[in-house]
Amino acid sequence: MINFDAVKKIADLKVKLKSKIGKMKESNEEFIARVLDDLEKNHNHSWYQELYVRNIDNLDDVALKYRGSEVTYKEMFSKMREYAMSLKNMGIEKGMEIPVCMSNTPELVYLLGAASIVGAKVNIFANSFDPDYIKEIIADCDTKVMFVEDGKYPKIADAIRDCHVPHVVVTSLTDSLPNGINPYQEVDAVHGSFKNTVSEVCADNSKCMSISDFVKAGRGYEGDLFADCDLDDEFLITYTSGSTHSSRPKAIVHAVRSLITIGRCHDPDVQKTTSMKDFTIQAQVPTHSNTDIISSISDALMQGSKLALEPIYDKNFFIDTLLINQPTYVVATRSFWVQAAKDILYSGRNIQLPNLLLAFAAGEPLEKNEEKLMNKALRKAKAGKNVIPLPVSPVTMSVAGGDCEHGGIFWLLFRSLQSKTPGYAFKKEPHGMNPFQMVEVAVLDSDGNHLPANQIGRLVANSPCNMKMYKNNREATQKFFIQDANGKTWGDCNVYGYLDENGAIYMKGRIPDKEDEIPTFVVADSILRDTKNVLSCEVVTTECEDCDEPVYVAHIELQPDVDKSVDATMKALVSSDLRCVSELGEDVSDRVFFRLHHFADSYPLTGSGKRDFHSLKEEGLSEKCFKPVYRNGEVLFLSPEQYFSRDSAKVKQK
Repeated sequence: MINFDAVKKIADLKVKLKSKIGKMKESNEEFIARVLDDLEKNHNHSWYQELYVRNIDNLDDVALKYRGSEVTYKEMFSKMREYAMSLKNMGIEKGMEIPVCMSNTPELVYLLGAASIVGAKVNIFANSFDPDYIKEIIADCDTKVMFVEDGKYPKIADAIRDCHVPHVVVTSLTDSLPNGINPYQEVDAVHGSFKNTVSEVCADNSKCMSISDFVKAGRGYEGDLFADCDLDDEFLITYTSGSTHSSRPKAIVHAVRSLITIGRCHDPDVQKTTSMKDFTIQAQVPTHSNTDIISSISDALMQGSKLALEPIYDKNFFIDTLLINQPTYVVATRSFWVQAAKDILYSGRNIQLPNLLLAFAAGEPLEKNEEKLMNKALRKAKAGKNVIPLPVSPVTMSVAGGDCEHGGIFWLLFRSLQSKTPGYAFKKEPHGMNPFQMVEVAVLDSDGNHLPANQIGRLVANSPCNMKMYKNNREATQKFFIQDANGKTWGDCNVYGYLDENGAIYMKGRIPDKEDEIPTFVVADSILRDTKNVLSCEVVTTECEDCDEPVYVAHIELQPDVDKSVDATMKALVSSDLRCVSELGEDVSDRVFFRLHHFADSYPLTGSGKRDFHSLKEEGLSEKCFKPVYRNGEVLFLSPEQYFSRDSAKVKQK
């Protein structure tokens, strides 16, 4: 007698095997086309719907972690629908734009989901923006409700009082605390306040209401709740990092496609790596950056991970947030990671991070010198020990590339674990970055011609995650979308970089507004070759009355454990200056000055945690700058005025 069940199983196995063999023969272009076609056919809907479909089988799993409280996926979706009912009752319709000024809290996640349900857009700005700019942002939003956190309210109170929005929902960092109690209050109090001041804010402005009153406003809503949405609907307005325009960063418009595509890119069947379902992903970059919204909040929920929401953003508190949240995966700027490394290695605390498997430095090029320090710290903290239990830490620092205009972090995760090279110690530069397969990257020369491997030029990229536009800024949008010599349009990454023979990308430094005779990274690279003494180096150009050409100011931080005596520092910097002479020539080296940043103060940062080039440029060639020179057999530190004076006669180094 024929066993039809067995025959069917064998037939099914043959079909699966044939399909698998077919996929093995599939070219990279065919694979990309198939994944993108799948997006159009099976994911062409709202962000909320994508999250719900992905998590339908794990509704009882923890979705959100926040200072001791845990929220399941089922509870999170319920809250999103609850918020959506309130939005509808307040007159929010598809396409309306809701201004938001909030931190990483569960309430922000609920609001994002609610806006997605009704088809609205969220415009997430920072209270540190220029006050007049905030007024412009709110005035440009056609909405009947906005959201603001009580701790952020005082700085934007005038803008709220003057705005046309009739309803202002005031949230608090305390709204989702377990029983209203913060179990980490003693630690948090040093760097942030969890005091609830909603009642005071509501007393100050009759427009304001608490989050509980907002939820009550939606009860009883019986109309249509879910808008008809697709991948190309605008959903997210966030802002650039502010490293060059700190108080008025550009507004970036992203469609639903950006969020869903990034989530799809990280799926195991696309990325060919392990599932992130059991990971805890920490969201702590400011919410006005889509690196936070797309690459931390959205991606964590897309993968069914636990999302640890961290409202305090301070580099000196970063290590404590890692201890509180115990994340598996964290995105932070290199300045935050450098500070964390200092805390691990030199604070005297026994800091252990056994759950931290994926540590990503994002938003800026990572220097080899910094990468070396960070990896040393990760080994001491036994990073990843609980995730991959080996005798020694398996974790190495990774660079997560991309930018807000291109949809956040679109470079391949797990890069350091997949690298074919034996490790950072054997390379002259940090690890390169491998993009997702559906991200196309090129390097162009000044004429738009494509450069071969290992030649430095302008880094450009294309993917489904490219922004739609800069809001209300056609000129900047046109400048972002550039054409190569063949007429093809690309999104400009606005950085110098190169591709190696394997297609890995190396970022070298930002492209200045004005073309200088040599890029600033060339000066920085020369100085950073002193890996023993120099930890970090940021170079900016400035004008000088005593010089007809631009002057280079090299902002340097020394390695934490080197001899910082005056003699040792002078010798190290003279050595760097001599190297500039040798590698750059006397004409350029004559215009290179040094500025030391000490262990404690380091570099000024923007609100997003990136190094603030705007502040460095504003400081210019200050009294803190100097030139190390030999004079009459002695090493001297000369001020710019002394160096350019006739008495000094531009003393040449020996």
